[in-house]
Amino acid sequence: MFKKYHYLNTNIHKGSKVYVATIWGKIVGFIGVIHFPHPIRTNIKRVTRLVVLPDYQGIGIGTLLLNEVAKIYKDNYSFMIVTSHPAINRSLSKNNNWKLMRQGRQGGKSSNSGMPELNKTLSKERNTCSWMYKK
Repeated sequence: MFKKYHYLNTNIHKGSKVYVATIWGKIVGFIGVIHFPHPIRTNIKRVTRLVVLPDYQGIGIGTLLLNEVAKIYKDNYSFMIVTSHPAINRSLSKNNNWKLMRQGRQGGKSSNSGMPELNKTLSKERNTCSWMYKK
């Protein structure tokens, strides 16, 4: 239902927990959350996908869904999102519950020679921001 509306590949990790946003019983958005593997900290969850259907974009559904899901995790986990979406970045920059951890373009290889379909997922051409929800 959402795969053609996300710029990354259409797969979502099997270990993701998925939450949906509905309006009058119709699913209009979803967010996937996954455990973030870290060499030292074991209590980090991160957003792996956040998608709102085009007819419902621009009215705050994505940000509302993100904030509500962050509240679910905040007591037991650090909760983060890495995004290059300008509207989400603007919204989170105005929200005192979120802290900007990193901003800028990521370097890295210019291509995935073994898997060229992943080239569009590289962040070297996008301004990405890492945000952490404040407890």
